[in-house]
Amino acid sequence: MRDVRIRFSKTGKAKYISHLDMMRCFSRAFFRARIPLWFTEGFNPRPYMNFTSPLTLGAESVSEALDIRLEDESMTEEELVARLGAVMPPDIRILSAAPPVHKMNRIVESRYRMEVEPGERTPEALAEAFRTVSQAEHLLVEKPGKRGKHKVMKTIDLAEYIKDLDIGTEEGRVVLGVTLPSSPQFGVNPRLFLDKFLAEAGEEPVRVRMVREALYVNDGLLFE
Repeated sequence: MRDVRIRFSKTGKAKYISHLDMMRCFSRAFFRARIPLWFTEGFNPRPYMNFTSPLTLGAESVSEALDIRLEDESMTEEELVARLGAVMPPDIRILSAAPPVHKMNRIVESRYRMEVEPGERTPEALAEAFRTVSQAEHLLVEKPGKRGKHKVMKTIDLAEYIKDLDIGTEEGRVVLGVTLPSSPQFGVNPRLFLDKFLAEAGEEPVRVRMVREALYVNDGLLFE
């Protein structure tokens, strides 16, 4: 047996596939591609698959990862990519396969690119409004959480968690780059970030696109 990390992108219409459905999608794809996965032991054996933190529905990504355990140690990474890529649905592209370097639980941040097409304002005017919002001392938002076994809404100060924010314009759109927490213990949904900025700026956009571009472990190292 050996562990392999598969990197893949999820773009276009695939952004509407939920995390649970993505797990089902890969499970079926491995079966169709005849890739011999190692199964967990116990009463209900399942193929070993470990995904990165769930991506918010409606967001794209070019940096998703999935860890598997192969029963057949003779299968090369190149063969794995070719066989799996041939059976994946449109807009889910297998990028690479290699031995994992970092453990999944070491992921602490995600880098996002957000493109906003303004309603009635010019991109330059909206970009300036976003810059004003970013300078606020506090940006209070409500975030779903848990208290014991119960789901509750918790108030957090978004301003404390925004990192490396870039705001610019490009081809009639406002483009934001931002790094947000994305660990198993605590994460900030990029939709929560963008909705807050839009609300504070008083903007109803025509179109919005969100893409997860990278994942990071401690000390700002790229997740590999």
